[in-house]
Amino acid sequence: MWDFPWSKDGVPADAEVRKLLADRDFGATPQAAQDLEAGVVDERLVGVLRTLTEEHRVCVEAFKEGHFFEPGVPDGPRIPKGYGEAGGLPNTHYFGRAADVYWVDGKPVEGNATDPEVLDVGSELAQLPARVRPDQIIGPPGWTSALGYGRQKGWILERDQLELHEDHLHLGYMDERGTRNVR
Repeated sequence: MWDFPWSKDGVPADAEVRKLLADRDFGATPQAAQDLEAGVVDERLVGVLRTLTEEHRVCVEAFKEGHFFEPGVPDGPRIPKGYGEAGGLPNTHYFGRAADVYWVDGKPVEGNATDPEVLDVGSELAQLPARVRPDQIIGPPGWTSALGYGRQKGWILERDQLELHEDHLHLGYMDERGTRNVR
């Protein structure tokens, strides 16, 4: 069971990061690994990724560093205007509270949204306790439709956001502590 402050099984957060980085079922770009090592990544994301790697191999392309909404435009605390309807909202990547998963079990998310393993990641996310489950879960339209989860489970369903996430799964937390899943 999850224990506060956002560590899994009572293990301190920095130990969870070391375990995640050592896990053969976890992959990360150099920038994503550096974010983990630097302590930039929200402890809740580390716990969620550790849970996912119990059943799947996942690869994160970006947490904070290296994340861009628009090529060549550095990330800031707000999503840039023009990035769909989300423009102006807080940028969870900027605060280390989001992860972009591009690969599941050796397959790219893009083109494999309804693959059983990719769908299973969504099912596992939905089964997490509401108080630790990301409240920003976004993926390809086919993935979201096949799973059928709604806002109460943390899924973002706006069509423009689904289309902007056709090639990856976005897992994020809007608030510094807690989630909107329990409100």
